[in-house]
This record gives sequence, structure tokens and C-alpha cells, in this order.
Amino acid sequence: MNSHLINATDNPEQFFNMLPEDWQVLIVPYWESYKDVAKIYVLKEDEEVVAGGLVFSKSLPDMSDFERAQQHLFSEGYLYIGFIWVPIDKRNRQLASQWLTLLKNQDPTQKYWLTIEEEWLKHFYEKNDFKLIKESDNDDDKEWLFTWRPQTEVRRPETEDGRRKSEDGRRKTEVRRRKTEDGSLK
Repeated sequence: MNSHLINATDNPEQFFNMLPEDWQVLIVPYWESYKDVAKIYVLKEDEEVVAGGLVFSKSLPDMSDFERAQQHLFSEGYLYIGFIWVPIDKRNRQLASQWLTLLKNQDPTQKYWLTIEEEWLKHFYEKNDFKLIKESDNDDDKEWLFTWRPQTEVRRPETEDGRRKSEDGRRKTEVRRRKTEDGSLK
């Protein structure tokens, strides 16, 4: 199937219509005030919307205290990912992972952050290269903060024995020298 990520900010109904009612209540009535700071991205297979989510450039709606404490990430160039949804009949096809991958590939220099409230999602985001940064102190309403940063460090290839090659491709060797009693090296 032909999958692609579409900016649906100007046609939000294609995202809203697939959301469960409790999520629609959180987003749809406030969309007019959010649309200046958020974009909707949907994943389409052929012409069918199979996943979607919001990306905020600042001020999250209905922030928790934990999220509010992370607002500095916006000034550090991060965008916030929220409300990722895959319809129940489309699940177990890696569509949310595909949505995240296509979003990250859209601008390979962009950094993202998000929070989760359900512990079982930790594995999903770690599998998608997000790093767990912080856990809230509130045991009643636990939250976790994740970030994703582009891979900017280029690693040198390894030799067969697992050591790094030098800039010119030679294997770096460990030189161990022992001083003799008279101070010379052997």
C-alpha cells in the first residue's frame, strides 16, 4: 500500500472524525484557538486516513503541572507531539510507528518531546528511538517525559574486534607500556 504523511491542518475533520468521542471533546471545541500553534498530520494509505496526531509549537492545551514544568523545551527548539491515534480496526500494523518515522523524516533536524500517562506506552516510544528523560513524582497520576533528537553524531566504523577505526581507517591499538625499575619502557 502507498502510505504518506499529510498536513491536514486546513482540513481537520479527516482527523477529528476518526477520534474516539472522549478525544473529540478535548480537541474539537478548542481547535480554533489551537490551530495557530498546532498542526495536524495524518497518515494515509492510498486515500484512507489510518493514523494521525497533533504537533504543537507552543502552549499545550490543558497542561498538567508536569507538562507545564517542561515548557522550556519549546525555547530549546522542540515541538510537542500529542494525541496520536490509530483506529482500533487498524491497530497492530505499526501505523503509529510509521506516522512517527515519517514525521521525523519530514525535517531531519527537528527535535520533539511528548508525555505519556500510561506506563505500557514507554516501550512503544523507546522502540521508536525516543529517550525517557523524566518521570513525575505524583504516584496517583504518573507521567513520563520523552524526547527525540536527530542523530547528528557520525560514528566511525568498527573493526572486526569491535574497536573503533581512526580517521584514516586504521585500527586504533592500545599500547601498554610498563616502566622498568630504571624508568625505561619495555
